[in-house]
Amino acid sequence: MENKIMGGTSYYPDHWPQSDWERDMTLIKKSGLEIIRFGEFSWYWYEPEEGIFDFSGYDIFMDLAHKLELKVVLCTPTAAAPEWLLHKYPDVRLVDQFGRQNQYGRHMVSYNHPKAKELAQQAIIELAERYKDHPALYGWQIDNEPTAGESGDKNKMYDYHPETVKLFREFMKNKYKSLKALNESWQNNFWSRSFTDWEQIKPPQSPVIPGMWLDWMRFRDYDVVNFIRWQLGILRSVKNSFIIGTNIPECGYGTVILAQDYWEQCKGLDYVGTDLYLHTRDWGESMRNLSFSCDIIRSAASSAGAEFWISETQAGPSRSPWRSTFAPGVWGKEFQRLCVNGYAEHGAEKILFFLWRPTYGGREFGGSGLVDFDGTPNEITNNISVILEESNSKKDKIFERPPVCIHHSRDSLLLARGYDPDDRPWDTIVGWYHCLNDIGYRAEFLSDEMLIQKRWNKGDILVLPYTTVIDDYLSCAIKGSIEKGVIVISGFSTGFFNEFGSIEFHCPGKGLDNYFGVKINHFDVLPNDIATSIQNNNDIVLDELVAYIQVNKGEVLLKDSTDKPLVVKNANVLYFSFDFGSLYKKLDKDKKTVLQNLIHKIFDQTV
Repeated sequence: MENKIMGGTSYYPDHWPQSDWERDMTLIKKSGLEIIRFGEFSWYWYEPEEGIFDFSGYDIFMDLAHKLELKVVLCTPTAAAPEWLLHKYPDVRLVDQFGRQNQYGRHMVSYNHPKAKELAQQAIIELAERYKDHPALYGWQIDNEPTAGESGDKNKMYDYHPETVKLFREFMKNKYKSLKALNESWQNNFWSRSFTDWEQIKPPQSPVIPGMWLDWMRFRDYDVVNFIRWQLGILRSVKNSFIIGTNIPECGYGTVILAQDYWEQCKGLDYVGTDLYLHTRDWGESMRNLSFSCDIIRSAASSAGAEFWISETQAGPSRSPWRSTFAPGVWGKEFQRLCVNGYAEHGAEKILFFLWRPTYGGREFGGSGLVDFDGTPNEITNNISVILEESNSKKDKIFERPPVCIHHSRDSLLLARGYDPDDRPWDTIVGWYHCLNDIGYRAEFLSDEMLIQKRWNKGDILVLPYTTVIDDYLSCAIKGSIEKGVIVISGFSTGFFNEFGSIEFHCPGKGLDNYFGVKINHFDVLPNDIATSIQNNNDIVLDELVAYIQVNKGEVLLKDSTDKPLVVKNANVLYFSFDFGSLYKKLDKDKKTVLQNLIHKIFDQTV
């Protein structure tokens, strides 16, 4: 990794007159930026008709970048297929669960369709071959924010394209080998849903059978990962030494519907960027969001040995004459400084702003830019070099803190997104993170695979905020960590489901009940006016999900106002029977401080 943070920006020459390019790019250089990112939406610019390639604009742009000593990250253009492709091959469009084709926008194409895949591969190879040895080329970005077609929610989910459905069936065949095994795993005897032919299996339109839903959501993750690895393979075949990455937006709970398995997406990449647009008018809240997003994507990137970048971040305030719901409000250089320093503190190696010039037309008109619409500089432009230089003194400050590992259970989120009516599964992860961050820890998130492979030392800390779905491998890894003296902190529903989404007979399941010292009986969420509170802290009302438990061994460290156990310590395991994370997330600053003090007290009795 380079010691100095490199700054950059997105600049799209195909949006602007050629006569502006040298002036704009010269100012980019003078502003202290070194990288230009470009091309994710420019397929039509170099292939205006099928099989007809015109790189004249690209050539001029790349040569000018070299002349000005700017580095270029070229993007593969698959995020926005040209209209000629969609018109000529209308059946390439993504399909939602109701059979509706994706009609407009970007990420509209199912690259499981053979013709779409063929045309995309040709476009990528032509681009990569032409510039593989160009002196301005720094690296490549695969696609742009690769997801399952920018699916919105459970009522607009892609991809149910016939070609994708075929692949889903093959995925099931490879996993279960026989319909008997599949039917038993999914509990298909209930409601007489057992399959007798693989062709009977269709992706669920809604979460009816838990096992089917869970496997369908896993497959959607797998499909997006394969899309990234397919393009990675194409680029490596042209030149193995290319620097290749992609940009993964941290989308909160939306990551489930979007099919973003951060850890799997990062494998094989040289860098992993994330796209963060943070302004919420509350600068403190914005910085809390920044910390979480950086730490979770950096954790995934680090697990793959990849550099962590900020591939996009807001370059300036919104320019539209109406209330903006996306990074809204007026702000200037001070907020920019706060963000850049935050990125540096949390391990970013490159920081790229979106955009250089704000767009005045097209789908994203009125967005942010580092200069004004006409390309003239403003106070943000004039301070970028100062801000970037200052950020180097903040670089990697987060690594001075003691680490704590937080399990990110992808399967648990996939299952819950189908059945839990609330956002609690995500909120509890975020809340636990913020509490640990607030009391001085550095969070490292672990996927299932990373947790299983982790080499623990006595006294390490592992938090299981929402690890509801576990298999034998994960259960063994958790037990092994406990036996090695790791402090394991469990949320309210660890090990409640097996890997097929069925409820364990004894919870926590897979034998974890013996390690935790508790038996989970049932759950409830009481409204604020009748909920209990934390004992001796009547202001901390437990109007979040609470597990009603039986304590079989161990010591009760915290009770509610009716004497029910809330925190149980059994050796080096702490079990929280209430949704601590969601509760912490929503409390005001003073009440957060009360919970921080409680956590300190509990830790002092355990760590």
